[in-house]
Amino acid sequence: MAPDIITLTDMILEQVVPESTLTDDDAKTIAQHRDFLLGLEDGLVKMFYDTLFAHGPTASVFEEGERAAREQTLRDWWQRTVNGPLDLSYFRWMTLVGVVHIRRGVKNPMMVSIASVVTDYVRGQAVESLAPEEVDALTTAFSHLGATVVSLISESYTSSYIDALQDLAGLKPELTGRMLAIEVKKMEAEGRASL
Repeated sequence: MAPDIITLTDMILEQVVPESTLTDDDAKTIAQHRDFLLGLEDGLVKMFYDTLFAHGPTASVFEEGERAAREQTLRDWWQRTVNGPLDLSYFRWMTLVGVVHIRRGVKNPMMVSIASVVTDYVRGQAVESLAPEEVDALTTAFSHLGATVVSLISESYTSSYIDALQDLAGLKPELTGRMLAIEVKKMEAEGRASL
């Protein structure tokens, strides 16, 4: 049986390298720059969806006419991220996003790459507006936030996808693990042979 969102979040956070995880200091840095970050919202939302809609694979995820609704979802995320708290409730929400991505057809490379675009946007805007030491602190905070969020979303996607397939096929996790190991060993051998 698949773990619930609370358990899955805890399991993922245990695996994230502590040096790249969002810290209390990072959360304080984000809070200290709240007004600056909230001021980025309109530009960030436009850039985010212009980027996704300009790329064929990511554009194909969307249904016609839904951009405004998706933009509101991003605005809700941005406001919660900037206003906080960046706590377990927030992390559990990010874990749920991975599950939602399965249904929506959003693949991990799409999510990981757009998360990088968001971090780059924040850094670029900070360079134009803030003192260098503030840029460094804010960039580090967003790098840690991004690593934490991407870990939660991507692993919950992968884990939930496998769990759903196991449940549908009536397979026990131990059997699935053994079957995957056999298939992955073959894939690895074929991959090495093709290099």
